[in-house]
Amino acid sequence: MNIELINSNERFILINNDNKDKSLNIDKQTVRASIGGGRVKENEKVLTTINNVKGIIGCIQLVSGHYLMIFKEHNLVATVTGKKIYQMKNVELIPFFPNQQSLVSIPDQDSEEQHLSMIKWLLSSENFYFSYDYDLTHTLQRQYTTTNNTSSISERCDSRFFWNEKYVTIFTKENGLNDWVLPITMGFVESKRLDNSCQFTLISRRNLNRSGTRYNVRGIDKKGNVANNVETEQIIEINENTFTSFVQVRGSIPLLWSQFPTLKYKPSVKFYGDEKENSQALEQHFKQLHQIYGPTTVVNLIDRKGSELKLGEAYEQRVKNLKDVHYVWFDFHSICKGMRYDKLSILMDQLKDDLKQYGFFYVENGKVQQKQTGVFRTNCIDNLDRTNVVQSLITRHSLENQMETVFKTKQILSPNAFKGDQFENVFKNIWADHGDAISTQYSGTGALKNDFTRTGKRNFQGVLRDGENSVKRYYLNNFKDGFRQDSYFLFTNPSVDLTVAKQHESKPPSPLIWIVSLVFAAIFMANLYLPSATSSVGGFISQATVIVGSIFFALKLAMKYQASIVDKPTLFKLDSIYK
Repeated sequence: MNIELINSNERFILINNDNKDKSLNIDKQTVRASIGGGRVKENEKVLTTINNVKGIIGCIQLVSGHYLMIFKEHNLVATVTGKKIYQMKNVELIPFFPNQQSLVSIPDQDSEEQHLSMIKWLLSSENFYFSYDYDLTHTLQRQYTTTNNTSSISERCDSRFFWNEKYVTIFTKENGLNDWVLPITMGFVESKRLDNSCQFTLISRRNLNRSGTRYNVRGIDKKGNVANNVETEQIIEINENTFTSFVQVRGSIPLLWSQFPTLKYKPSVKFYGDEKENSQALEQHFKQLHQIYGPTTVVNLIDRKGSELKLGEAYEQRVKNLKDVHYVWFDFHSICKGMRYDKLSILMDQLKDDLKQYGFFYVENGKVQQKQTGVFRTNCIDNLDRTNVVQSLITRHSLENQMETVFKTKQILSPNAFKGDQFENVFKNIWADHGDAISTQYSGTGALKNDFTRTGKRNFQGVLRDGENSVKRYYLNNFKDGFRQDSYFLFTNPSVDLTVAKQHESKPPSPLIWIVSLVFAAIFMANLYLPSATSSVGGFISQATVIVGSIFFALKLAMKYQASIVDKPTLFKLDSIYK
């Protein structure tokens, strides 16, 4: 789609070059949209014209007024059942009126600039995907089995994955406007063609409810929404009318708990609510899973020690008596220590019966032959690294069932269709790319343990890369995630009023600067007045004592003043959902 955007003093005129008779007009005074001609009236003054606009994200109202959100580029990433899926790129927010920010006070301007930077940061992350004619918010099984046959994709979208839904309300007030609504979804999409002419596609959809960053958003809210909730679908497409689909989900442990950043490498876990409140939230979550996917197998990968043990025991206690839930606790780190990832076969043996029972979705020549009747819900503490490794193994074992059930019996392909170097390269690299993308959205860095996903082996180079990413995560989680969390909250929460000026107040680095300065001052004074470390044993001990003591004292000071150092979200209270 190529859209010409004419920005006049009275309205935005958006002309679809493929159908110029149904141009979109947005009146700037009333903020109402209508279908009409694309001609500029004689008394209208054209401010700017933008050619080749690829889509409209929606309209957003800030302190100074409204902005039109568009994107000017896209990247083709997949084709599913003959329909193209794109990655959204080059986002722009256009104010309704020139210099409209100058009409508000300086503090309001500062607040609005910060909100704009948050929105641009999120939308420019290149983690958003869309299609002009494919319903990206639904799995193939939901698309084929739903009774909603409305013509517009936007009307049948799954609101969990419709990230711009609250910004397109002006386009749904009149017949014909739904065609201009372009749902965008945060997640991951990648597709590769195999030598046997099959198409391998992986699609992940991030739930916008309880979205956010790694340590700022954990657990569940009282509506049953969990943090880092992602639906992942693997599609094997033989042709447009014959394909299989297998779906699984990940999400934070569905209890009322937090792990807010405190400068510690692993912040402590804090529990909220009583037995009744936790049970109600958890039951609501699994009720939603059963309604959407059917019976659920819980794959819990957290440690059986420390704070993870208490969390796992609380989870196990509440979930074990639920109907249609099979709970499996696999202590990933303990069982696979020493890079013994071959021991993951122990877990797969525990899951093989459910894999057979749940099956997969299968369409042959346009007719539904089989449905997936249950889902695997996998989690670790972050639902990132261990989770991605196990999810890739689950889909691989499901693929073996698909070959046995479909490809072999129907003789569509040979039993060896999904073996060999070419398939292994596609499968492993797409799943590794997926792990990096989902991890970056939640933690700020690529996934750990991704060398195993990409190569099938753990190696020393991968361990070093994990160490580098761990350091980056620590920095981001403590010094950058307040801004990132406010960005998620601002964009997705329907209760946020962006017409009220409120700034994200980043924590000043001054306490940290003084603490670091203290360490350098102590070391400088030691070098100036104490014997050299190389002059004698006594000098070495003296110098080492000063250095170690200064660092220890600095760490104690940092922990004491961590509330003034850690960058926390300020547009809302972190623990507000628990009260």
